[in-house]
Amino acid sequence: MSSFFHALGFLTRLPVPRNLNPDAWSKSPPWYPVVGVLLGALLALVGYALEFLTPPAVTAILLLTLWVFLTGGLHLDGLMDTADGFGSYRSKERILEIMKDSRVGGMGVLAAILLLGTKAAALFSLQGSSQIIALAAAPVLGRMAMTAALYGFPYAREEGLAQSLRKDARVEGWVVFFFFLLVCLFVGRVLGIFTLVLSAVACTLLIRSSLRKIGGLTGDVYGALCEVTEAVVLLSVVVARNLQWI
Repeated sequence: MSSFFHALGFLTRLPVPRNLNPDAWSKSPPWYPVVGVLLGALLALVGYALEFLTPPAVTAILLLTLWVFLTGGLHLDGLMDTADGFGSYRSKERILEIMKDSRVGGMGVLAAILLLGTKAAALFSLQGSSQIIALAAAPVLGRMAMTAALYGFPYAREEGLAQSLRKDARVEGWVVFFFFLLVCLFVGRVLGIFTLVLSAVACTLLIRSSLRKIGGLTGDVYGALCEVTEAVVLLSVVVARNLQWI
């Protein structure tokens, strides 16, 4: 279970046991979608409770605040760094330097505002079972996107935190990915297909941009993929509800 707790401790603020086996760190990515399940369950449970306590606008903001808190803003930071780097239109080396810089630029702030605003608006427009579905699914698909990107595409840096995660547990990672993919299709049916297609399109565009600009992906890009996928999932449920698919 050390690899699971490594994934949980890395991707969330949830408490994990101390003195974990350090060798299990590189085997933790296959657990990312499972961590997404836990996050989704917590958000859905809180969302269900808030529905009886607060109006939709307040519920949306509280859920979004809890979402960011539970993840420690890890993926949001990756989104901002990616936006700063890719929005600079510099050379590969300079883009990687900008992404590594701890300071946040104008493009990063703008990306965060737009993404959080999109999530908040989507959560505000979703109520009842549709909101529960969105909250449960978004964290899972976001971490599925990270897992697939981690194992499926080259890394842009010679060294880095994510580089150590790409070497082991590749088979297990793909098995878990396709398992959750089948679950999404079986449970979601038309909504599942619609959501997966839109998520795949969004991820493909971002990955192609990363390959073109820096020749691969980085940990920041993984975080951006997670955030973008989560937003697309929420929007997909909004569209599906308006089309009366759910």
